[in-house]
Amino acid sequence: MTLFSVFLFFIFATIGMGTLFLTQVYLKLGSFKKNSALLRYASENGIKQGFDQTYQFLSMKSSPFVLSEEEYSELRGDVKNKGEKLIEKLVGSSLPLRTGETWEKMAWDSETEFFQEGHADKGDYIRALYKGVTSSLGKMKGFKHVKESDLLSELETLAGHIPLPSIPFLLDKDLTAEQKKNFSEKNKIDILSSEKNLLSLQPAFSSGDVLPRHAASQLSKALKIEIFHPQDLTAARLRQALGLEVNDEPIPEGIYLIEDDLGLGGVFVQGDVEEMVLAIEGDYQVITFRMEEAFWVLKFSPAESSTIFETPEETFFYDLIPLGIIIVNGSIQSLGSGVVASSGEVIMVKDEEIPCVLQGVDLTIIASDTVTISSHLILQGVKWEEGLPYIKDSNTQLHIFTPGNDFVEHSEQGGQIIIGADSPEETKIQAVLTASNMGFSVEGENKTVHVFGSLQTSEYLSNENELTIKFDERLYGEDALLQSAARTEKPVVYLSFFRVTEWNED
Repeated sequence: MTLFSVFLFFIFATIGMGTLFLTQVYLKLGSFKKNSALLRYASENGIKQGFDQTYQFLSMKSSPFVLSEEEYSELRGDVKNKGEKLIEKLVGSSLPLRTGETWEKMAWDSETEFFQEGHADKGDYIRALYKGVTSSLGKMKGFKHVKESDLLSELETLAGHIPLPSIPFLLDKDLTAEQKKNFSEKNKIDILSSEKNLLSLQPAFSSGDVLPRHAASQLSKALKIEIFHPQDLTAARLRQALGLEVNDEPIPEGIYLIEDDLGLGGVFVQGDVEEMVLAIEGDYQVITFRMEEAFWVLKFSPAESSTIFETPEETFFYDLIPLGIIIVNGSIQSLGSGVVASSGEVIMVKDEEIPCVLQGVDLTIIASDTVTISSHLILQGVKWEEGLPYIKDSNTQLHIFTPGNDFVEHSEQGGQIIIGADSPEETKIQAVLTASNMGFSVEGENKTVHVFGSLQTSEYLSNENELTIKFDERLYGEDALLQSAARTEKPVVYLSFFRVTEWNED
């Protein structure tokens, strides 16, 4: 019995000691697990606080800010040397950005740095891509371990005389802070969010003189002559480019297709166009012009490398296609989409959503005076579903630009884009719209204008109508669609997009 009692005592003592040991182990494990969880929270808080700090800095930079030519030259050189001056100019602070906080037993420190991943020199502007790294260190009082986390982001900025289509909505007008704050609500403007840009898209403002009042670069391309300044285009030089007798006489009104020994250029129109209709006929892009009682029809097919130009006097055939630049030295009183009837006549259709710009065509329409849009303007290959446009694998683009100056006499003109009173109540425009002088106006009542692209204007008159803008995300980093686009008159810095790419835990 004694031996049996000793044996039982030994068994229960062993079990008790084991239980006490295991209890201590479990307590330590539980404490370590709790502290590890708190470390994760601390590290996560550091990431969130650091990212919020960066986001707040960048959100205040939604509008382009003007540089002097000297500042732009310095920033341009610094970007080429992979410096940080451009990103510091954009953020408005020296790098890295630091923040931290303590709460009860937890503490965290966060640091955000940007590194240039690459840049592209486009001549009159520069595009720079930066990688952002937000690093966080979480700590616990009385706990020797720490927790590290990293959040990776991507940021693109443009500097110089940047393409205006890169800005979803720009009002080039000096407003007070209160006017800017209430602008969208007062004018019933809604800019839809972008999947490729984490920043909320808001109206951008500048203090004036950012929008160009000339189209020298587009004129140079269309006419196939060198024009560095607006005053370089004289009546004699224009007559020579149009194939007319060279003298100082006024240009006869009409439609001119530019042609030289190297091929076709753009189209030059002298005088006001009463009606201009865009249509698609098979593989052909069709553009008709009506001036008083005369008609001109331009048809071209990139697939077949064929062009037909019908004038009131005769018809011309070419085994080439023209540049997609149409220069109108005057106004377009009615611009819209249409269909080609069986008789060959092109008829404007205002109420139907008919594609009017052929797949693969980059079309730029520049008028010195006012352009009035009378119908939908829809690109081929774009579908509208539940009020939103969807586009895939397309390089089709439409630009409408009104600088507000006569191209020959250099006198001031309207420079306005108007959504006509007789346009559909739900007007859909898939284009980049730039109005430099009298601005953009929506006429009529109870209208909603949907713009898939972007809008830059010196003035905005809603007349209590609504405007919805869906930015064309193809313009993020896509320079092929911007070759004929208008540039800012002054060098600026503009934040193109900001997005998160990866979250890493140590």
